[in-house]
Amino acid sequence: MHHRPFLFACVVTGLLAAAGCSNLSGSLGSPVPKSVDDAIAQITSKPAYTHSRWGIVVVDPSTGEKLIDREGAGMFVPGSIMKVYSTTAALKAFGPDYRFRTPVYATSVPRGGILAGHLILVASGDFSFGLREQSNGTLAFNNFPEIDHNYGDVGLAGPALLKNSDPLSVFNQLARQVRAAGISTIIGDVAIDDRLFNNYDGWPNGVMAPIWINENVVDITAAPSSVGQAAVVDWRPKIGTMRLASDVMTVANAAQAKPLSVKADANGTLHVSGAVAAGAKPSLTIWYIQKPADFARIAFMEALRRAGVTITAFASGSNPTHILPKDYRRARMVAEHVSPPLSEFVKVILKVSYNRGADLMVCLLAVKSGSRDCADGLGPELKTIKNLGVSPESTIVFEGAGTGDMIRTSPADEAAVLRSLLGVPWGKYVHDGMSIMGVDGTQAENQAGTPVAGHIRAKDGTQIAASPSGQVYISAKTEVGYIDAKSGKQLIYGVFVNDVPIGQQGMMETFSGVDRDLSTIAAAIQQGY
Repeated sequence: MHHRPFLFACVVTGLLAAAGCSNLSGSLGSPVPKSVDDAIAQITSKPAYTHSRWGIVVVDPSTGEKLIDREGAGMFVPGSIMKVYSTTAALKAFGPDYRFRTPVYATSVPRGGILAGHLILVASGDFSFGLREQSNGTLAFNNFPEIDHNYGDVGLAGPALLKNSDPLSVFNQLARQVRAAGISTIIGDVAIDDRLFNNYDGWPNGVMAPIWINENVVDITAAPSSVGQAAVVDWRPKIGTMRLASDVMTVANAAQAKPLSVKADANGTLHVSGAVAAGAKPSLTIWYIQKPADFARIAFMEALRRAGVTITAFASGSNPTHILPKDYRRARMVAEHVSPPLSEFVKVILKVSYNRGADLMVCLLAVKSGSRDCADGLGPELKTIKNLGVSPESTIVFEGAGTGDMIRTSPADEAAVLRSLLGVPWGKYVHDGMSIMGVDGTQAENQAGTPVAGHIRAKDGTQIAASPSGQVYISAKTEVGYIDAKSGKQLIYGVFVNDVPIGQQGMMETFSGVDRDLSTIAAAIQQGY
């Protein structure tokens, strides 16, 4: 199993200046409102930030004037605000209206209901593939404190399955289309064509693949029963070749509970362990699907059988890539799924801070440039953001999600891109995709019920680092976005803090405290200008 570093790509709200600083405008012409200066000084001078480094820019996009610039050109560990760059580059390359088209081909003409050839689903890189699709053409997402299921393995409270979602929905739809096309029996085999790009495991967030099922994770939930009895364990998506074994027990209270963990044995059985407290909400963990094409093939074959299609091939073993044709000019398309527009995928990536969704954008940029190697998409991404104002000397990209302490960017670079996006037609989809403070996404609870709610569009980032000795610290908490100030003026801001040690109260308490501080600073900016 691929292990990710312990990180959160969620929450945050503005951060700033060096501890105890004042006169944030420095040599700039416009003075910083006293209320903003005081809020920043009060928060950044806290003992918790004695060893931390702050950076901030606040820009008037109509003039380009920097209203605040405190180490704005400095290189910082950014966290998930790098998703602004990867989604921006994808929107530029493909356009917001681009749709993922996933066809199914028959390699010969069916006769009398019998396909004496093969049935092939051609993967398009659609990461939702039905999971998040709504009847109105949008993609759904969870709002904090319900954290997206993709974060079910990082120990956060609140990860939740997407309501009313079905990871097998598109497989079932395609299977019904195949049956409606007159195919009742397949004498040949069924395969997934995942040649859009090579499966890639060079980034920290799991295997990148062109075919997706449940976003290529198995969701495993454990609900309490009676104390001392086995917990009620369930999982999805279920396919016939996968087995799950559980020793998760129900314990008396939260102090006795243990996080869920899962390991796969040589036979593919998933072994789940842990303990859940009586009366608690179900716990969630995830297991990364290691061979997505193999998994998807079995899911598709089972869907075909549910739709009334007889298949002579066995629904087990590896995806039979040897039957894939060189091209599909002589094949017949018998089914197709068309996704919602790319702008909806960008929204999900930004609202829930979806790491592998952002990495997928880089893989697609590679494909657009003529390569099947995901890493080759980083060049086009850097070119795009450089043309939008980023300095390649202060921004270093390693992947699309912002995972890891080697990545760098500056507040000024992020602000430059956000300002440039206001001048291009597809830039609005980055703006609209960001979480609305106090309303939705990772920012749903920050400033909720205050005059600030609904007036800040933000992409936040967090990076947690741990040493082999067991020391843990917040290496980055960042936020960038758009502020509709109390005066009616629109502002662009980028606020970064690096290197916050975990306090004696513990990691989650420290994290929550920093988060509250950031929200307070962002609110001060919105109210003060």
